[in-house]
Amino acid sequence: MIKAIIFDLGGIIFKEDWVGLDKEFFDKFGISTLIRTQYGDKIKKIYDDALIGKKKMKDVFKEICKQENKKHNIKELCNFYKEAYKRNKALNQELMRLIKKLRKRVKVVCYTDANDLHFKAHKEQGILDLFDEKFASYKIKARKKNPKAFEKILKKLKLKPEEVLLIDNNPENIFSAKSLGIKTILFKSNKELVKELKKFL
Repeated sequence: MIKAIIFDLGGIIFKEDWVGLDKEFFDKFGISTLIRTQYGDKIKKIYDDALIGKKKMKDVFKEICKQENKKHNIKELCNFYKEAYKRNKALNQELMRLIKKLRKRVKVVCYTDANDLHFKAHKEQGILDLFDEKFASYKIKARKKNPKAFEKILKKLKLKPEEVLLIDNNPENIFSAKSLGIKTILFKSNKELVKELKKFL
C-alpha cells in the first residue's frame, strides 16, 4: 500500500526556460548562466557542489566573475538570477490541482535536485506549499541519482521502500529509487501519469 508519493519538481510541476533565463541574465550582466555548456570544469564542479550543499550559488557567480574578469555585486547577481528564474518557469497547473486531490488520500512530498537559489525561488512562488514535506538535494547533501539520497528520505518519512512511490522524469533517478525497492513512475505527460497512478492507488 502506497503511503507517500514523492514528486520531482523541474520538468513535472513546472518547466524551466533555461535559454530565456540565460538571455535575461546575459543582457543585464554580460555573463551566461548556461553552466554546463559555457564554462570549464572548475565552475561546473562548484555548481555541482551547490546542488549538494557544499557550496552556494554565490560561489558559482564569484568564480564566473573572476574567470570572465567582470566586477559585479554578487548579491545583486544572486537576486536577479532568482527573480529571472521565477519569470522563466511555466507552472503545470493541471498537475498542481491533481496534487491537491492526492493529498486527501496520501502524504505527498517533493524532492528536487536544487541549489539554494532555486529552492528559495520555489518557496517564494508558493510551489512548496503544495506538499506535506519538502526535500532538496542541497539540504540533504545528496542528489537523486545517489540511492543514499532516497535512504535519507525514507528515514525522514519513516516508511518502507514499498510504501513509497516516486514520480520523476529522469530515468537515472528512477533507477536509483528502484534499486531500493521504491515504486516508480517515469513522468511523460499529465495524461499518462493519471493512467499510471491508478495502478498504485
